[in-house]
Amino acid sequence: MFSSKSSHKRKQGSGGSSSRKDSNKTGELDDTGDNYSTICLTLFVFRGRPDMYYKRHVLIYFTSPENSNFHETVHAQRDTDASPWAIDQIHSRVDWSMSINYLSHVNAGAVRVCRGEEMMPVNIVAATPVQGREHDSGWNCQNFLLEGLQEIANCGLQTQEWYESVAGEFMDYLLDGAVS
Repeated sequence: MFSSKSSHKRKQGSGGSSSRKDSNKTGELDDTGDNYSTICLTLFVFRGRPDMYYKRHVLIYFTSPENSNFHETVHAQRDTDASPWAIDQIHSRVDWSMSINYLSHVNAGAVRVCRGEEMMPVNIVAATPVQGREHDSGWNCQNFLLEGLQEIANCGLQTQEWYESVAGEFMDYLLDGAVS
C-alpha cells in the first residue's frame, strides 16, 4: 500500500500501510496493477477570523495520479455560529494554496481502491454526520475532517497508526502561529 505522508513545510515522515486485504490465488495482498487506483489526500488549513486555532477552516482535497481529471474537495461549513452545519463537495480542480486565507497543508498520504471505486474515500468523509452539531459548541469543521479520516482507517483503507500520525501533524498546523 502506497502511503507517503509529508507536509509542505516538513520533511517526509512515515505514513503506515493499509490493513485492507484483497484476495487472490495466493491469499496475499495484491493491490498493484491496472485494477487499482491511488487516491491522494491533502488537508488544507486556512486562517480564521480572528485567527484562533478553533476558528481556522479546514478541508480535504482528493486527487489521483492515474486520473488527471479526479479532483474532489469535501468540507463542512456554516453561515453563522448559530446556523446548521452543511457538507460542501466540489468536483473540480481547485488550487487551494492560492486562497488569500491559505495557511498550510498536510500531505496525508494515499489509499488504494479498486478501479471504479475512486469516490469511496471521498464518500466516507462526506458521510460524516453534521446534523445537530451546531448545538455542540466545541464541534467544528476540524472535527468533521478528523472524524472522516478516522472512518477511512475504520473502513480499512488505512491504519490507525496512519490516522494518529496524520491527526498529530494536522493539529500541529492548526496550532502553529494561532492567536491564543
